Amino acid sequence: MFADRQSWHFGVLPFTGTGQLNPLILLSQHLRDRGHKVTFFEKPRIEDRVRQAGLDFVAVGNSGSTSKGENPPVDVPTLHSQIAALRFDLRRIRQDLETYLRETPPALRQTGVNVLLVNEIALTGPTIAEILHVPYFIISTSVPHTFGWGGYPWFAGYKYSTSWFSGVQTALLEVSALRMRGPIRHALDEYRRQVGLRPIRQAKRLFPELAHITQLPKCLDLPRASLPLNFHYTGPFTNGSARPHVDFPWDRLDGRPMIYASLGTTRMAQAHVLRLIAEACQDLAVQLVISLGGQFDSKTFADLPGNPVVARYAPQLDLLKVAAVVITHGGQNTVLEALLDGKPMVAIPLAHDQPAVSARLARLGLAQVLPVMHLSAKRIRAAITLVLNDPGYREAAQSMQAKLHSINGACRAVEIMEDALEKHAVGAGTGELRT
Repeated sequence: MFADRQSWHFGVLPFTGTGQLNPLILLSQHLRDRGHKVTFFEKPRIEDRVRQAGLDFVAVGNSGSTSKGENPPVDVPTLHSQIAALRFDLRRIRQDLETYLRETPPALRQTGVNVLLVNEIALTGPTIAEILHVPYFIISTSVPHTFGWGGYPWFAGYKYSTSWFSGVQTALLEVSALRMRGPIRHALDEYRRQVGLRPIRQAKRLFPELAHITQLPKCLDLPRASLPLNFHYTGPFTNGSARPHVDFPWDRLDGRPMIYASLGTTRMAQAHVLRLIAEACQDLAVQLVISLGGQFDSKTFADLPGNPVVARYAPQLDLLKVAAVVITHGGQNTVLEALLDGKPMVAIPLAHDQPAVSARLARLGLAQVLPVMHLSAKRIRAAITLVLNDPGYREAAQSMQAKLHSINGACRAVEIMEDALEKHAVGAGTGELRT
């Protein structure tokens, strides 16, 4: 342990999505290497991944799953089914919130956690911290919600649907979950009232986080006139450790410039988009490698044009090192990992923060961005050809690569947290840890 620092027991309230989980695992490994204890509190399905990283894990929230006998509505293109799906999603989110609020505080007490790392998407985190009266940090693994994810007319058609209700559904979910309005906020406020806390809109003033930290680097963000005093840009959370081994047919790579395509690991990935990418690449002097992110069976893509290499899972960090161009959905993890290897991109944002991330790439000349609503093989082929042949994209990516490697984001984030905790302990009148 570093002699001039006291150790803390960090409780991590993450999110099960890979794009949210990986950065928090890497940040937690840095905390562990600095002598702190780190325990994750989440649904059991991520336990193996967390423990493989050498971190502790306590299962919570599993009883908040969909009620027995209740299944998501069948995805058929009718207004009735879309309304049913929206209600299902909001009900599931509310059930999860109520379960986390009920199960997490006693689990944290039992394990002796005395500081929280709260993923910005873990909406119950600030309330749980206030209930236990423990200091906490907000961690944004992508563009912070407070910066806004909309307002990009060029990407207005990013949802893969021509239905007007698709836009309504997206707006309602984002307002409810990200802006804390509607049924999500009502559920939190009802629980807070039951335990004697003021409404959630007052939480930031009455029990604020010690710091809000984002791995979005300042050099990649839009210009900003002002920021809260406790807000900090760092940079990518990396530590150089290997991810779990993934089998891959390396012998199939034939030496042509390699195009690596990944639309992430969420259910928003579109099979039709992958087929368009394959069609776009078949007449180019390149070799396409597609990672399905576990969302599809690779056998269903055996007939893709051009015979690309298709893997259900792929060793992304290794493939990025040899890729010439990366085709991405604009997820923050893939984008940062590509930039850390100096790779230019073609971005096809599908949902959530991806249009906001892609807008930042386009602004800095790091990527060609294609709205999915107007996608075609011809447009993808033109974008790939431009990014491959215009040295400006490669030079911009390599310049960003140098900046990101000079930042050391995880170390910076840990220093911010340790400094804030030291000041908090002094301000509380004690250097001793709460248990």
